[in-house]
Amino acid sequence: MDIKAYISSGIVEAYVMGTASEEEVRIFECVQKHSPEVRQAVLDAQSILEDFVTSQAIAPPAELKSVIWAKVKQEADEPSDVKDASAAVTVPLYPSQVIEHSNSRLKWLTVAATVLLVASISLNLYLNGRQNRIKGQLAVLQASKTKDELNYNNLKSRWDMVNNPAVKSIHLLGVEKHPDMRAVVYFDQTSKQVYLALENLPKPSKDHQYQLWAIVDGKPVSLGVFDQDAGSTVQKMTAIKTAQAFAITLEKRGGSPSPTLEQMYVMGKV
Repeated sequence: MDIKAYISSGIVEAYVMGTASEEEVRIFECVQKHSPEVRQAVLDAQSILEDFVTSQAIAPPAELKSVIWAKVKQEADEPSDVKDASAAVTVPLYPSQVIEHSNSRLKWLTVAATVLLVASISLNLYLNGRQNRIKGQLAVLQASKTKDELNYNNLKSRWDMVNNPAVKSIHLLGVEKHPDMRAVVYFDQTSKQVYLALENLPKPSKDHQYQLWAIVDGKPVSLGVFDQDAGSTVQKMTAIKTAQAFAITLEKRGGSPSPTLEQMYVMGKV
């Protein structure tokens, strides 16, 4: 059990003020026996409540002491037969004013308990909100960290390829309809593996994918589709022994057996 979360749930204040259910009290007392932190939280809550009640206490009327002593003296001076005769008569020991002050004190205790409960609930809501905000910030930081790691790995992969003498970089330039588009094919002439990096091609819709083609003896050969955000990473494509050029077209999701020339974005010779 998370003791700190249990204490901050408001159960301590409910237990001290007597508003907890029987089941909550039973569970709380069991936890309290085994947790010094919970016992200390109970003492702290009791101290806060006592301090609050003391600060709001109403002093008894000054004449109360003389009224009590007068009543005691009167009963002591009365003959026993008179006492017996009056035994059946109920004489209030306290004047109505004392009862009113007692009721007032009880009201103050009720108000104090209510204020403390409201304060506890407000504090819990504030702490829960703060905890949620912190969780949100941590999630943002984690996402940022993940993105930074991805960018680093992407740059490192491209750096390793560029500095590998066996890897040839083929820059694909935009065709007439897309003159500003760019992409790079990394062709490992030893392993014959092909890698593709989209430089600035726009992100396609969910129903479309970019497809890489190798031009071999004047015929297009599909090297697979590229299913990543534009410019986000380098993707391993299908290996090929040789090629005279590479091109990228935008096709329906899943790829096409032949390129859609009207949707060609970039092309480059080896």
